[in-house]
Amino acid sequence: MTTAIPRFAGAGNLIYRAEQVPRFVRAEGSYLEAADGRRYLDAEAANGTVAWGYDKQILRDALAYCEDLPALPSFCESDLRLGVLQRLERLFSEDIGAPGRVELDLGGAQGMETALRIAFSAVGPGTVVVFEGAFHGRSGVTSMLSSSPRYRELLAAWGLEVVRLPSPDCGRCPHAAAPAAACATGCVAAATRWASEVSGVGGAGFARKVSAFIFESVQNVSGMVEPDAALLRAAVDHARANGAVVIADEIFTGMHRTGPRWGFQRSGVTPDVVVASKALTNGAAALSAVWAREPLAAPQTYRPGSHSSTYIGIPHALGVARAVLDRWDGWADPAADVERLAAGLTDRLKQLQAAHPGLVSDCRAFGGAARLVLTGDHAPALRRLCLSADPRIGLIVASTGMAPDVINIHPPLVITERELDVMAEVLDRALTLLGESLAGGGA
Repeated sequence: MTTAIPRFAGAGNLIYRAEQVPRFVRAEGSYLEAADGRRYLDAEAANGTVAWGYDKQILRDALAYCEDLPALPSFCESDLRLGVLQRLERLFSEDIGAPGRVELDLGGAQGMETALRIAFSAVGPGTVVVFEGAFHGRSGVTSMLSSSPRYRELLAAWGLEVVRLPSPDCGRCPHAAAPAAACATGCVAAATRWASEVSGVGGAGFARKVSAFIFESVQNVSGMVEPDAALLRAAVDHARANGAVVIADEIFTGMHRTGPRWGFQRSGVTPDVVVASKALTNGAAALSAVWAREPLAAPQTYRPGSHSSTYIGIPHALGVARAVLDRWDGWADPAADVERLAAGLTDRLKQLQAAHPGLVSDCRAFGGAARLVLTGDHAPALRRLCLSADPRIGLIVASTGMAPDVINIHPPLVITERELDVMAEVLDRALTLLGESLAGGGA
C-alpha cells in the first residue's frame, strides 16, 4: 500500500484521493495483484474499460498488427487506420440503420469535444443541453457539460453556454415526493420546455439556439442512473424538432456494457452522433471513436483540417483496437450473455439487500452494470472497506462525489459465476463492518 503521496508525484491525481492506495504489479482475468502479493477482484473493470478482463494476449495481437509501422505522422493515412475505421463504422450504422462516418480521437473527453466540433460545423455554435447528473469529461470544454462544479474550479470554457435539464434519477426528481416507477407528465414537460419565449433558451426560430443535446443512456458517475425511456425519447424528439444535433455519450455504456451493443438501444432512441471509447481498446490504449450520420462528418459539412492531434492515429492504439474488435467479432451472442450476467448480479445484490436492510435501500443491474444504493452517504467508506474487509482477497468497486450513497459495480463482462460469489462475499463482510462502525459512531 502507498500511504503517502511520493515526493515526485503530482498530488492532484485521482489516485491520491484515498489515504491508502494499493500499488499493483500485475493483472490477469478479473484480478489485480499488488506489490505485497495481495489479490484484488476488480468489480469496476478499470473504469469500465476491461470488458474482456486483463488479457495480455490482446497486447501481443496488437503488436503483430503494428510492429511494421511503429509510428506515423498525424497528417498521413494508413491501411491499419482505414481498416479500423471501416469496422467501427459498420458497428454503428448496423444498429442505427443509417450510413455515417467515423472520426477518431484520444480519450472520452476529447471524443466529446470532437462530437461538438461536428455538431457545430453542421448547425453552427450554440447552446448545449444536457441532463443534471451528467458526466462527459473533465477537460476545459467537457467540464462545462459535466454536472459537478468541482470540475470547473481550475479550468473551464466559460464561453460555452450549457443548459441542464432536471435529473432523470427518479430518486432525486423534483417533480415527485417519492421515487416513482416511471417519469410523470411533469418530468417530460420540464425536459421539453426549452425553446420557448419564457424558458430563456432559444430553439427553432431564434437566432441563438440550441446546437446539441447530449445524453448518457446510463449516467455512470451520477450513481448508475438510467433515464426513463419515455422521458429520453421526448427529450430527443424535442431537441431534433428544434434543429439540435443529438449526441449519445456511449463512452461507458458502449459495446454491451448494459446489454445491447449500444446503451441507447434500451430506450429506442436514434442519435445523430455517437461517442464510444472504453471497451474499444479494453483499457490498453487511449482511443475514442465518434460516429456521425451522413452528411454531418462529410467534407462539405466537416471541413478537412478541422481537427488534428499528434496521437490520434498512432499504430499502437489502432493495433489494440483491431485486436479488440477481433474479440468482439468472435463473441457469438454478447447481448444474451450480458443479460445472464445482469441476472447473476441482481440475485447477489438482492441477497445483500435482504441481509443488510438497514444499510442497503435498493439495488439494480442492467447488463454488466449495477448500483447498490445505501441508506446514507456511506459509499466512500464502504468502498474503502472492500479493499481490506476480507483477509483472503480485496475487492475494487466504485463510488463518486455526485452519488455518495451509491456503490457502482461494473466488472469485466467475462467475469465468472465463482468470481461473482467472491464479490458478494467481500461486500457482505464490508457491509457488516460498516454497520458495526456506524453503530459505534464511526464512518
